Amino acid sequence: MNFLKKEPGHSEAAVSPVVGVMLMLVVTIIIAAVVSGFAGGLVGGTDQKAPLLTLDVKISNTGTYIGSGFSATVTSVSDPIPTKDIKIATSWRVKDSNTSDITSGGNTSTPLVANVNSPEIEGTSLIKSNAPYGYGPGVNSSSGAQSLTNPFDKPDQQFGNYSLVQGTGLVAFAYGSNSEKAIGSSTGLSDDGGYGVVTDYEYISDGYFGTGALDAAQAVLGTNWEKLRVGDTVNVKVIHIPTGKVIFEKDVAVTEG
Repeated sequence: MNFLKKEPGHSEAAVSPVVGVMLMLVVTIIIAAVVSGFAGGLVGGTDQKAPLLTLDVKISNTGTYIGSGFSATVTSVSDPIPTKDIKIATSWRVKDSNTSDITSGGNTSTPLVANVNSPEIEGTSLIKSNAPYGYGPGVNSSSGAQSLTNPFDKPDQQFGNYSLVQGTGLVAFAYGSNSEKAIGSSTGLSDDGGYGVVTDYEYISDGYFGTGALDAAQAVLGTNWEKLRVGDTVNVKVIHIPTGKVIFEKDVAVTEG
C-alpha cells in the first residue's frame, strides 16, 4: 500500500525554495562582478597620461654668486606642462677630499610654496618667492617685463605660475652683492652678505643677506650645495603630480661656470 499521496501538478523534480534563493544570489554576484569590472575598465581608460619632457640642465659652482646655481632649458615637450603640476627634486652626495666627511643634500621645489627669502634691493625686508623662476616662452608678462636679474617680485615668473614649453628657461642663482640686480653677470651694488662675497665657496650672513635669508640656489639645490665641486653629480628629477610619474631624470655633472 502506498501511503504517499501525490497531489495533482506536483513534480518531485521541482527546485526547492532554498536552492532557488541560492541560485539568485550566485547570479546577482556574477552580475555585480561584471558591472564592477566594466566600470573599472572605464575608469582605467580615463587615467591621465604623463607628458614627455626633455631638459638641458646646468649646475655651476664658480665659488662666488656670479654664475653659480641651477639653470635649465626645455628642449622638447609633448604638451605644455603647467608648473603647478610638477615638482623638481634634487639630491646629491659628496665627500670632502681633506676630511673624508660625507655631506648629503638636495631639496624639492613645490609649486606655489615659497622657498626663497631674498633681500630686496631697496631695503632690508625679505621678499618670499618661488624658485626656479621661469623666463621666455611659456611665461606670461601680465605683471610686467620678465627679468632674469630681478624675478622675485614678478608673479608670472614664480614656479607654479608658468608653463613648460619648448624654449622655456628656469633659473635659480646664488645671491651676492644685491645680485637680484646682477645675477650671474656683474657685481652690481655692494653688499657684505651672500655667496662668495668675502671668501670663495662660503656664504656670509651680513648686510642685506642676514640671518634667515635663503637664496634661490639654496632653495633648489638644498643647503650646503656650495660644497659641490666640478665633477660632482646632482640627480635632478621632475615629478608629474597628477600621475605621480617621474617625467625627467638625469645625473648632472657640476661645472665651474
